[in-house]
Amino acid sequence: MISKKCLFAAALLLCWTSSVYAASVSAVKGTKVLINLEGDSASEGEEFYIINPDSRKKTAVIRIKQIKGDKALGEILKGRAESGFGLQAKAPTPISADVESSDSYSEAPKKRDSSSYLRTLKDSYGVVGGYLMNTMTADVSYKDGFGQSQKTSTSMSGSGFGVGGFYDYVLGNDFVGRGYAGIEQFNVSGSASAAACSSSTSCDANINYLSLYGLGKWYPLQSGAYRAWVGGGVGYLLALSKSSSALNQSQISTNQVFTFAVGLDIQRDRKNYIPISVEYNLFPASDTVKASMILIKAGWAWNL
Repeated sequence: MISKKCLFAAALLLCWTSSVYAASVSAVKGTKVLINLEGDSASEGEEFYIINPDSRKKTAVIRIKQIKGDKALGEILKGRAESGFGLQAKAPTPISADVESSDSYSEAPKKRDSSSYLRTLKDSYGVVGGYLMNTMTADVSYKDGFGQSQKTSTSMSGSGFGVGGFYDYVLGNDFVGRGYAGIEQFNVSGSASAAACSSSTSCDANINYLSLYGLGKWYPLQSGAYRAWVGGGVGYLLALSKSSSALNQSQISTNQVFTFAVGLDIQRDRKNYIPISVEYNLFPASDTVKASMILIKAGWAWNL
Protein backbone atom coordinates (compact mmCIF):
# COMPACT_ATOMS: atom_id res chain seq x y z
CA MET A 1 0.00 0.00 0.00
CA ILE A 2 1.30 3.47 -0.86
CA SER A 3 1.94 5.52 2.24
CA LYS A 4 0.42 8.96 2.84
CA LYS A 5 3.93 10.49 2.76
CA CYS A 6 4.54 9.12 -0.72
CA LEU A 7 1.19 10.46 -1.94
CA PHE A 8 1.98 13.89 -0.46
CA ALA A 9 5.42 13.95 -2.09
CA ALA A 10 3.94 12.91 -5.41
CA ALA A 11 1.34 15.69 -5.16
CA LEU A 12 4.00 18.30 -4.45
CA LEU A 13 6.07 17.08 -7.38
CA LEU A 14 3.02 17.21 -9.64
CA CYS A 15 2.23 20.78 -8.56
CA TRP A 16 5.78 21.86 -9.12
CA THR A 17 6.14 20.25 -12.52
CA SER A 18 2.79 21.61 -13.64
CA SER A 19 4.03 25.17 -13.12
CA VAL A 20 7.45 24.62 -14.71
CA TYR A 21 7.54 25.36 -18.43
CA ALA A 22 9.54 23.57 -21.11
CA ALA A 23 10.65 27.07 -22.15
CA SER A 24 14.24 27.96 -21.40
CA VAL A 25 16.67 30.86 -21.56
CA SER A 26 18.79 30.73 -24.72
CA ALA A 27 20.79 33.95 -24.30
CA VAL A 28 21.37 36.75 -21.78
CA LYS A 29 22.64 40.25 -22.51
CA GLY A 30 22.61 42.75 -19.66
CA THR A 31 19.06 42.81 -18.33
CA LYS A 32 17.59 41.28 -21.51
CA VAL A 33 16.94 37.55 -21.91
CA LEU A 34 16.05 35.62 -25.08
CA ILE A 35 13.68 32.72 -24.43
CA ASN A 36 12.83 29.61 -26.46
CA LEU A 37 9.17 28.99 -25.67
CA GLU A 38 9.30 25.37 -26.91
CA GLY A 39 5.58 25.45 -27.62
CA ASP A 40 4.58 26.93 -24.25
CA SER A 41 2.17 29.84 -24.15
CA ALA A 42 3.11 33.27 -22.82
CA SER A 43 1.82 36.80 -23.19
CA GLU A 44 3.44 40.21 -23.14
CA GLY A 45 3.60 41.63 -19.63
CA GLU A 46 3.46 38.18 -17.99
CA GLU A 47 6.04 37.48 -15.30
CA PHE A 48 8.01 34.27 -14.72
CA TYR A 49 10.54 32.91 -12.28
CA ILE A 50 13.89 31.80 -13.70
CA ILE A 51 14.81 28.37 -12.30
CA ASN A 52 18.29 26.89 -11.93
CA PRO A 53 17.85 23.36 -13.34
CA ASP A 54 20.52 21.92 -11.03
CA SER A 55 19.41 23.36 -7.69
CA ARG A 56 15.76 23.97 -8.77
CA LYS A 57 15.96 27.31 -6.99
CA LYS A 58 14.54 30.57 -8.23
CA THR A 59 17.31 32.90 -9.38
CA ALA A 60 15.39 35.75 -11.04
CA VAL A 61 12.08 37.28 -11.99
CA ILE A 62 11.53 38.34 -15.60
CA ARG A 63 8.75 40.06 -17.50
CA ILE A 64 7.92 39.23 -21.11
CA LYS A 65 8.36 42.33 -23.29
CA GLN A 66 7.90 40.94 -26.79
CA ILE A 67 6.87 37.65 -28.44
CA LYS A 68 7.66 36.62 -32.00
CA GLY A 69 6.81 33.11 -33.07
CA ASP A 70 8.38 30.61 -30.69
CA LYS A 71 10.80 33.23 -29.32
CA ALA A 72 10.25 35.77 -26.56
CA LEU A 73 12.24 38.71 -25.28
CA GLY A 74 12.18 39.24 -21.52
CA GLU A 75 13.56 41.80 -19.09
CA ILE A 76 15.14 40.86 -15.77
CA LEU A 77 13.29 42.60 -12.96
CA LYS A 78 15.32 41.05 -10.17
CA GLY A 79 18.11 38.50 -9.79
CA ARG A 80 20.22 36.86 -12.48
CA ALA A 81 19.65 34.49 -15.38
CA GLU A 82 21.90 32.20 -17.38
CA SER A 83 21.57 30.36 -20.66
CA GLY A 84 19.87 27.00 -20.13
CA PHE A 85 17.86 28.04 -17.06
CA GLY A 86 14.17 27.18 -17.09
CA LEU A 87 10.95 29.14 -16.50
CA GLN A 88 8.24 28.75 -13.90
CA ALA A 89 4.87 30.53 -13.96
CA LYS A 90 4.48 33.38 -11.50
CA ALA A 91 1.36 35.10 -10.31
CA PRO A 92 1.28 38.67 -11.77
CA THR A 93 2.11 41.60 -9.52
CA PRO A 94 1.17 45.26 -10.10
CA ILE A 95 4.77 46.40 -10.15
CA SER A 96 8.10 44.66 -9.96
CA ALA A 97 8.84 46.38 -6.65
CA ASP A 98 6.24 44.08 -5.07
CA VAL A 99 8.42 41.02 -5.71
CA GLU A 100 9.31 39.42 -2.40
CA SER A 101 12.99 39.20 -1.59
CA SER A 102 14.56 35.74 -1.36
CA ASP A 103 17.98 34.53 -0.29
CA SER A 104 18.19 32.57 -3.53
CA TYR A 105 18.16 35.80 -5.57
CA SER A 106 21.36 37.52 -6.61
CA GLU A 107 20.55 41.22 -6.64
CA ALA A 108 20.99 42.88 -10.02
CA PRO A 109 21.55 46.62 -10.40
CA LYS A 110 18.24 48.42 -10.72
CA LYS A 111 17.80 50.24 -13.99
CA ARG A 112 15.07 52.55 -15.12
CA ASP A 113 12.84 51.25 -17.87
CA SER A 114 13.25 53.12 -21.16
CA SER A 115 9.61 54.16 -20.87
CA SER A 116 10.68 56.42 -17.99
CA TYR A 117 12.21 58.80 -20.55
CA LEU A 118 10.94 60.66 -23.58
CA ARG A 119 11.85 59.03 -26.87
CA THR A 120 11.13 62.15 -28.90
CA LEU A 121 11.97 65.79 -28.39
CA LYS A 122 9.33 68.07 -26.89
CA ASP A 123 9.08 71.80 -26.34
CA SER A 124 10.63 72.69 -23.00
CA TYR A 125 11.80 75.55 -20.83
CA GLY A 126 14.33 75.87 -18.03
CA VAL A 127 16.70 77.91 -15.91
CA VAL A 128 20.49 77.72 -15.97
CA GLY A 129 23.45 79.17 -14.15
CA GLY A 130 26.83 79.62 -15.75
CA TYR A 131 30.52 80.12 -15.09
CA LEU A 132 32.20 82.41 -17.64
CA MET A 133 35.87 82.51 -18.62
CA ASN A 134 36.70 85.74 -20.46
CA THR A 135 39.68 86.96 -22.49
CA MET A 136 40.47 90.29 -24.14
CA THR A 137 43.39 91.92 -25.91
CA ALA A 138 43.26 95.68 -26.41
CA ASP A 139 45.42 98.43 -27.83
CA VAL A 140 45.54 101.32 -25.36
CA SER A 141 46.51 104.88 -26.31
CA TYR A 142 48.15 107.22 -23.81
CA LYS A 143 50.43 110.27 -23.64
CA ASP A 144 53.98 109.90 -22.48
CA GLY A 145 55.89 112.32 -20.26
CA PHE A 146 56.52 114.62 -23.24
CA GLY A 147 52.86 114.79 -24.16
CA GLN A 148 53.31 112.61 -27.20
CA SER A 149 50.61 110.06 -28.09
CA GLN A 150 51.76 106.51 -27.66
CA LYS A 151 50.13 103.10 -27.96
CA THR A 152 50.65 99.84 -26.13
CA SER A 153 48.75 96.56 -25.88
CA THR A 154 47.43 94.59 -22.94
CA SER A 155 46.19 91.01 -22.61
CA MET A 156 43.51 90.50 -19.99
CA SER A 157 41.56 87.55 -18.66
CA GLY A 158 39.11 86.83 -15.88
CA SER A 159 35.91 85.08 -14.93
CA GLY A 160 32.32 85.88 -14.06
CA PHE A 161 28.92 84.33 -13.55
CA GLY A 162 25.63 84.30 -15.36
CA VAL A 163 22.05 83.26 -14.82
CA GLY A 164 19.10 83.08 -17.17
CA GLY A 165 16.24 81.15 -18.69
CA PHE A 166 15.56 79.47 -22.04
CA TYR A 167 12.77 78.11 -24.18
CA ASP A 168 13.35 75.25 -26.62
CA TYR A 169 11.01 74.89 -29.61
CA VAL A 170 11.09 71.61 -31.55
CA LEU A 171 11.61 72.18 -35.27
CA GLY A 172 11.98 68.53 -36.32
CA ASN A 173 12.87 65.04 -35.09
CA ASP A 174 16.45 66.10 -34.36
CA PHE A 175 16.34 69.90 -34.47
CA VAL A 176 15.47 72.46 -31.83
CA GLY A 177 15.50 76.25 -31.78
CA ARG A 178 16.46 77.89 -28.49
CA GLY A 179 15.79 81.38 -27.22
CA TYR A 180 17.80 82.45 -24.16
CA ALA A 181 17.86 85.59 -22.01
CA GLY A 182 20.05 86.25 -19.00
CA ILE A 183 22.50 88.42 -17.10
CA GLU A 184 26.21 87.76 -17.73
CA GLN A 185 29.42 89.23 -16.30
CA PHE A 186 32.43 90.04 -18.46
CA ASN A 187 35.29 90.71 -16.04
CA VAL A 188 38.93 90.83 -17.18
CA SER A 189 42.17 92.29 -15.85
CA GLY A 190 45.80 92.34 -16.87
CA SER A 191 48.86 94.54 -17.17
CA ALA A 192 50.48 96.77 -19.77
CA SER A 193 54.13 97.52 -20.37
CA ALA A 194 53.48 101.25 -19.82
CA ALA A 195 51.25 103.28 -17.51
CA ALA A 196 48.56 103.44 -20.18
CA CYS A 197 45.45 102.42 -18.21
CA SER A 198 44.37 105.50 -16.26
CA SER A 199 48.05 106.27 -15.56
CA SER A 200 48.63 102.71 -14.34
CA THR A 201 50.07 99.50 -15.74
CA SER A 202 47.10 97.61 -14.27
CA CYS A 203 44.28 97.36 -16.80
CA ASP A 204 40.75 96.02 -16.45
CA ALA A 205 37.25 95.91 -17.90
CA ASN A 206 34.12 95.00 -15.90
CA ILE A 207 30.83 94.82 -17.75
CA ASN A 208 27.41 93.41 -16.82
CA TYR A 209 25.44 92.41 -19.92
CA LEU A 210 21.80 91.72 -20.59
CA SER A 211 22.32 88.84 -23.01
CA LEU A 212 19.86 87.61 -25.64
CA TYR A 213 20.67 84.54 -27.75
CA GLY A 214 19.12 82.65 -30.63
CA LEU A 215 20.54 79.15 -31.09
CA GLY A 216 19.93 76.22 -33.43
CA LYS A 217 20.52 72.77 -31.89
CA TRP A 218 21.00 69.43 -33.66
CA TYR A 219 20.69 66.16 -31.70
CA PRO A 220 22.86 63.44 -33.31
CA LEU A 221 22.46 61.19 -30.24
CA GLN A 222 19.23 60.40 -28.38
CA SER A 223 19.75 57.27 -26.31
CA GLY A 224 17.73 56.50 -23.20
CA ALA A 225 18.38 59.09 -20.52
CA TYR A 226 21.02 61.00 -22.53
CA ARG A 227 20.54 63.36 -25.45
CA ALA A 228 23.64 65.05 -26.90
CA TRP A 229 23.54 68.07 -29.19
CA VAL A 230 25.68 70.56 -31.09
CA GLY A 231 24.61 74.01 -32.16
CA GLY A 232 25.37 77.55 -33.15
CA GLY A 233 23.79 80.98 -33.36
CA VAL A 234 24.12 84.64 -32.49
CA GLY A 235 23.73 86.77 -29.41
CA TYR A 236 23.20 90.42 -28.57
CA LEU A 237 24.82 91.76 -25.41
CA LEU A 238 23.50 95.03 -24.01
CA ALA A 239 25.80 96.66 -21.42
CA LEU A 240 23.81 97.41 -18.26
CA SER A 241 26.81 98.65 -16.28
CA LYS A 242 30.41 99.19 -17.27
CA SER A 243 33.76 100.37 -15.99
CA SER A 244 37.20 100.05 -17.55
CA SER A 245 40.65 101.52 -17.31
CA ALA A 246 41.65 99.93 -20.63
CA LEU A 247 38.72 100.92 -22.83
CA ASN A 248 36.93 104.15 -23.59
CA GLN A 249 33.28 104.27 -22.59
CA SER A 250 32.38 104.59 -26.26
CA GLN A 251 34.01 101.21 -26.88
CA ILE A 252 31.64 99.50 -24.45
CA SER A 253 28.16 99.30 -25.87
CA THR A 254 25.88 96.75 -27.45
CA ASN A 255 27.87 93.86 -28.89
CA GLN A 256 26.95 91.08 -31.25
CA VAL A 257 28.59 87.69 -30.69
CA PHE A 258 28.73 84.44 -32.62
CA THR A 259 28.21 81.41 -30.42
CA PHE A 260 29.08 77.74 -30.86
CA ALA A 261 27.98 75.10 -28.37
CA VAL A 262 27.85 71.43 -27.40
CA GLY A 263 25.44 70.12 -24.81
CA LEU A 264 23.93 67.16 -23.03
CA ASP A 265 20.39 66.75 -21.70
CA ILE A 266 20.22 64.23 -18.86
CA GLN A 267 16.62 63.04 -18.53
CA ARG A 268 15.44 62.47 -14.96
CA ASP A 269 11.98 61.31 -16.04
CA ARG A 270 9.45 62.13 -18.74
CA LYS A 271 8.85 65.59 -17.28
CA ASN A 272 12.26 66.91 -16.23
CA TYR A 273 15.86 66.93 -17.42
CA ILE A 274 19.20 68.51 -16.53
CA PRO A 275 20.60 70.72 -19.34
CA ILE A 276 24.40 70.99 -19.49
CA SER A 277 26.34 72.90 -22.14
CA VAL A 278 29.73 74.36 -23.01
CA GLU A 279 29.54 77.42 -25.23
CA TYR A 280 32.08 79.63 -27.00
CA ASN A 281 31.23 83.26 -27.76
CA LEU A 282 33.36 85.18 -30.21
CA PHE A 283 33.10 88.98 -30.33
CA PRO A 284 33.65 90.45 -33.82
CA ALA A 285 37.17 91.85 -33.75
CA SER A 286 37.82 95.57 -34.19
CA ASP A 287 41.11 97.30 -35.01
CA THR A 288 41.85 97.74 -31.31
CA VAL A 289 39.94 95.09 -29.35
CA LYS A 290 39.51 91.30 -29.56
CA ALA A 291 37.47 89.36 -27.01
CA SER A 292 35.92 85.95 -26.40
CA MET A 293 33.97 84.05 -23.72
CA ILE A 294 33.73 80.38 -22.74
CA LEU A 295 30.56 79.55 -20.80
CA ILE A 296 29.86 76.40 -18.80
CA LYS A 297 26.15 76.13 -18.02
CA ALA A 298 23.92 73.74 -16.07
CA GLY A 299 20.39 73.94 -14.72
CA TRP A 300 16.96 72.33 -14.60
CA ALA A 301 14.30 72.06 -17.30
CA TRP A 302 10.67 71.03 -17.74
CA ASN A 303 9.12 69.34 -20.78
CA LEU A 304 5.77 70.65 -21.94
